[in-house]
Amino acid sequence: MRELKDTEATAMFEKLAKFIGEASKILLDRKDADFVFRVIKNRVYYLPKSLENYCHPAAADNLCGAGVFIGKLTHHGRFHLSIPALPLLEQFAPHRVHLTKNATMGFLYGNDVNRAQIGKITDQIPDQAGVLVCDTDGFGIGFGVSTKSGIDAMRSEYGVKIVIRQGDVGEYLRSQEGMF
Repeated sequence: MRELKDTEATAMFEKLAKFIGEASKILLDRKDADFVFRVIKNRVYYLPKSLENYCHPAAADNLCGAGVFIGKLTHHGRFHLSIPALPLLEQFAPHRVHLTKNATMGFLYGNDVNRAQIGKITDQIPDQAGVLVCDTDGFGIGFGVSTKSGIDAMRSEYGVKIVIRQGDVGEYLRSQEGMF
């Protein structure tokens, strides 16, 4: 287990800021406990400092994970957000897209979101922003990137892609072996 390098931390916080905005600073400055981001085998975890102290004596080869799995670091220095980070995104995401009942299953099978599948959308979504995709009850079921701003999305034709899917809870079933 090691700390993030400067380039890795920059890539991770840029990706998190795309989805949760300024709230990415809140993740480290919490009042209930000290939290840190740590890397184990190119996977980034978000965990309390006290848990890190318990894991420190373990050998690096024996430690498979600790805390909440946030995403993976690629060999090229990029950061890919993963679906176990959805509870953190759900707490802090300012931009949300609510799907209709019929569209929820299609999204969970890995499809993008068209205009016809949107029930509600946040008005102030900028173009190319990270959005949390919710079902009709408001529970987060995935995340993606918007292709249009919020107002333009609602004015567009029904077949136009509005959200490009980057992750959904259906991934737990589709890729169980390689997720953790």
